[in-house]
Formats: sequence, C-alpha cells, structure tokens
Amino acid sequence: MVDRSPEWVVSGLLTLFSGRHLMHVRRALAAALAVPLLLAGCSEDKPEPKMPDPPPTSTSPTDEPTETETAEAESAEDFIRRWQAEALGAQNNGDTKDYRELGPRCRPCSDFADQVDQIYANGGSVELTSLRVVGVESAGGADQYRLTRVLGRTRVLDAKGDETQSFEGGREVLNVFLERTRESWRVKNFLRTAA
Repeated sequence: MVDRSPEWVVSGLLTLFSGRHLMHVRRALAAALAVPLLLAGCSEDKPEPKMPDPPPTSTSPTDEPTETETAEAESAEDFIRRWQAEALGAQNNGDTKDYRELGPRCRPCSDFADQVDQIYANGGSVELTSLRVVGVESAGGADQYRLTRVLGRTRVLDAKGDETQSFEGGREVLNVFLERTRESWRVKNFLRTAA
C-alpha cells in the first residue's frame, strides 16, 4: 500500500521543487492565486460606458453642401480635368449633355458641342485618340487658369465612315475662366493661346 499522507505529499513536493525549481513553483502559485482575486473584484453588474450625447442634428430638408463645402470638395484643377474628360467623351460618343452642363453660359463650349452634335446628327463620328492634361495652374486672375493639354490625332468621319477632316494633335494651351456656383464650378469662357 502506498503512503498518501499529507506529510508525504508536502515532503515530496519540497524535494521535487527544491532550488531553482522552487522559484518557478512560487511564480506559478502566485499567478494561480492572483487570478481568483482579480476575478473576485468583478461584480455581476455590467458597467455602462458613459458616452457624451451626440451633437444635435439639423432638421433641414436637404443635405446639400454649402458653396464653401463644394469648392473644397472639388478643386478648380480637378474640375478642369473633369471638364476635359467630358470633352473627350463627348467627341468619341456624341453625347454632349454632360459637357454642356459644365459650361452652360460658355460660348466657345456651346460652339464646340454644337459642332459635335452636328457631326453625329449627320450620321458621322469623331475619333480622338487621346486628350491628356499636362498641367493646370492659376493664371493670376480671379478664377482664371492656364490649362496645358496634349491632344492625340483626331479624325472626323462621315456617315459612310470616310474621313472628312483630320488633325494631328499636339500640345495646346487654353486660358480657362471659371465661376463658382452653389454646386461646383462652371466654365465661363476659354481662349486658345500660344503654346
């Protein structure tokens, strides 16, 4: 029969965990005793975090941005780049609606859109291989910008697909005059200048 008296168990443990092993045992026992103490500090009540009340919301019927918010949302440079992307799209697909909306009172914009509309109304098309904005910088005046762009080769085709006009393309500089509106920017005018 094996002796399992408490003295034997304690004596065996002390022998087993003597010296440097005893330090590890002490740490393990300390950790084992610390966990129940930490858990005893927790109560059954769940603490509720105290969050500040949210700021009052506006009861206005629309969430339209103000003029200042919109101008910050799209810079003049970003607007001009978007305007040029619309010009490329209008020529290549014949839909000038979005392009016209970016400059509804811009005479050269309307003239350009009218030419594109006329070509497509007659069954023709325009092929502009590329339009790359090289740079947009302030031209010194209020809402006046200098746009430098590179146009690819352009072909104007009639209803039969025959080329009626072509332009080699190249570098071009425009002075673009913008106006701010409640929603965004609009093109007021543009003039071609020497590259």
